[in-house]
Amino acid sequence: MHPPPRIHHGPQVNAIESLRGIAALMVLIYHLAELVKLPLPETLGFIPKYFGLGVPLFYALSGFVLAFGYADRLYSRSQLLSFYSRRLFRIMPLFYSLLAIWLFLSWLVWNKTFSVEIIFLNLSFLFGLVPGQHESIVWAGWSIGIEMLFYLVFPIVALLVHDYRTALLGFVVTCILSNATYTALMDAGLKSYAYMNLVNHLPYFLAGMAVYRIWQRLGFKRHAAGWILLSAALILALLFPTDKAHALLGMVFSPLTLRFGWAIIFGMLILSACLAANPLLERGPLRNLGQISFSMYLLHPLLMVALIKAGLVPWVTAITPNTGTAFALGLFITTFLVWAASSLSFRFIEYPGINLGRRVSARFTGKTSTV
Repeated sequence: MHPPPRIHHGPQVNAIESLRGIAALMVLIYHLAELVKLPLPETLGFIPKYFGLGVPLFYALSGFVLAFGYADRLYSRSQLLSFYSRRLFRIMPLFYSLLAIWLFLSWLVWNKTFSVEIIFLNLSFLFGLVPGQHESIVWAGWSIGIEMLFYLVFPIVALLVHDYRTALLGFVVTCILSNATYTALMDAGLKSYAYMNLVNHLPYFLAGMAVYRIWQRLGFKRHAAGWILLSAALILALLFPTDKAHALLGMVFSPLTLRFGWAIIFGMLILSACLAANPLLERGPLRNLGQISFSMYLLHPLLMVALIKAGLVPWVTAITPNTGTAFALGLFITTFLVWAASSLSFRFIEYPGINLGRRVSARFTGKTSTV
């Protein structure tokens, strides 16, 4: 018989929270260009194409964090109930708050209402299973639907990928399954749903889980090789988007490799954070952004709509004719407002929900809840 897997009992990897902050900033900057339509200088032309990858990065981080916190621990009914209650109360308070706001604004501003069935799909987080409703009433909520569906199946996935070998195999299998699903949905004319569904994004979750299993195999130790891995991940992230790199990889590998090369890069980035303590990620403002990243993600479309109505783009472009300066000014204003609103949202909505989830979880496990 194999010995039981080693479970991590040490401190949290603070850098993971900072990486969440980076992912949130990527999505915010992406929507500043695509939603607000703030003019971009030519040197930042890569933003619309690549900064949307902040969402898949969130998924890879989520896969790692779930494995970090719950892998090899979900073997009883009480443990499963504890897991689901924590996850539910982590997401539900803020999502429901934004759902109420968007329902009200849709009626007040756009004279739009929703049927009971559609509202139920959003309340139950099942909208991700229904093409046409998968984007949610809450703007940017489509990714939360995918996240919640992954929470639902995570205990089964965790049992299947019980070591680094099965995790790597699971990553390859989900890449193949994702590619086949994406192709089939595109052929069926469901272009938006082809991208915004759980199966399409499974490889990112599995990449994060594979990182945990690899680190587990290494004994959860710190190692200087993490710096080499970080350098390699950054170099690949810079080279991977280039046309020459795509042409070369397309000749040697398959389109599947091109599509999920980012999952491998994200995995390398996360593993480097586990192995090497990077002071830029272990502490500082990025950790604060990571802590409030969920609020940043759900609140920023709402605030951006308000900034559009307030005339942000004409205002900043009137101040300076320089496109780069105008974009920097618009980014500063938007980021500050989103940070301020998200800090309040975390303090008064998310944090109480987290504590409630802990108390409910403690009822199932019989352990004392600590905050």
